Amino acid sequence: AFAEASVPGLLLTLAIHAVVLSLKVVRWNIVLGAVEDKPERPPWLTFDALFLGYFGNYALPAKLGEVGRSILYSRGSGVPFPSVFATIVFERFIDALVLVAGFYAVVFLVGLPVPMPAWVDLSLQVAAAITLLGLAGLYLFWKHLPERPLETPPERTGAVGGLIGRIAGLATGFRAGLAILEKPLIGMHALAWTVLIWSVEAVSVWVCLQSFGVDIHWSAPVLQMVVTSFAIATPSAPGGLGIHQWATVLVLAPYGVSQASAAAS
Repeated sequence: AFAEASVPGLLLTLAIHAVVLSLKVVRWNIVLGAVEDKPERPPWLTFDALFLGYFGNYALPAKLGEVGRSILYSRGSGVPFPSVFATIVFERFIDALVLVAGFYAVVFLVGLPVPMPAWVDLSLQVAAAITLLGLAGLYLFWKHLPERPLETPPERTGAVGGLIGRIAGLATGFRAGLAILEKPLIGMHALAWTVLIWSVEAVSVWVCLQSFGVDIHWSAPVLQMVVTSFAIATPSAPGGLGIHQWATVLVLAPYGVSQASAAAS
């Protein structure tokens, strides 16, 4: 499949994917703007941290690149690590919300040229439920946790008191990173950029499939993008290796795509 692939098409796929990552930098700046009223950081810090974080996801297992991204940005900006990590958690739930909503919009408004496998529908329903519960959990966490950690009771001094204080400090820092929840205009702005990000990503998947000679209905790239994004959402091998290819083969099989072309794309 690679021997017969279009080199210009693959280069265009890489270029579009670079645009997607750059758009994610813009969105992350928007989300971080809710945490930092007057950000004082190196101009390229967000770009460097996000790109190196994604590189970490491809090179390390269990999506440790997201932790690395948080550490890089925290050290360069002075924003506490838990606050930075909270912005990434928020982004992930917004990504999931847009993916599920976009897919069902295609299904109900346009329709699919092939029957959707039952496991896909069930999986996305579960993903939608987890996404809504996750967003509700973040909101309740932000709503009910005090802005400042409570003082440790005198009877809990020593190692136990120190551990409790440490956990309370981490929770408070994480809550501070969810400041976007009290700024709906910034949240809607981030949501709009998320829609743009995944729209461009769908184009990159379509171009990639075309590069391998797979000329199918445009709904296939959308379906493949959504399913594989959820498939590799949980901690897995570096870059979702194996899981991503397996899910792609299963999703594209009803469209008549060969296993070789599906796995290669």
